[in-house]
Amino acid sequence: MKKKLVLILVVLLTVSLIGCGAKEKLEEKASEAVAEKVIEKAGGGDVDIDGDKVTVKGEDGEEATFGSTDWPTSELAKNIPEFKGGKIVSVMEASDSLIISIEEASKKDFDEYFNEIKKIYTNQSYDMKTEDGITYGASDDKGYGVTIIYGADETLNISLVNTGE
Repeated sequence: MKKKLVLILVVLLTVSLIGCGAKEKLEEKASEAVAEKVIEKAGGGDVDIDGDKVTVKGEDGEEATFGSTDWPTSELAKNIPEFKGGKIVSVMEASDSLIISIEEASKKDFDEYFNEIKKIYTNQSYDMKTEDGITYGASDDKGYGVTIIYGADETLNISLVNTGE
């Protein structure tokens, strides 16, 4: 677990460094190749960097992706409805977990999504409302847990975890 956390932190740092400047295509590819080698040495896995999307495949075959800006289409992602509004700024996904960060998510779009989520995820639910936003968490009967956090600044974070229960 500790090694996985270090690997995730290295990947996130690398992605942020790669995304900071507007580099020529050749420089970008060279940077990606160097970053891939650094991450592979640090974590012992196979790394593929394609623009802002980073895929890390561990020695055990476990795969994680970071940085995509498209709604995920994996089997795990099929367990949560797609948010149709806003702009996806980041997706982090492994076989048992998923985090989607969205900006420009209108309150109207969020309210519709929130009602949809509450119909599916009803077990052990909690919700907290403040002047800054709303947090909701619950699980379903299939062993998936969801947390959604909506901010007054129109940001939305959606987390899905397969608890295997």
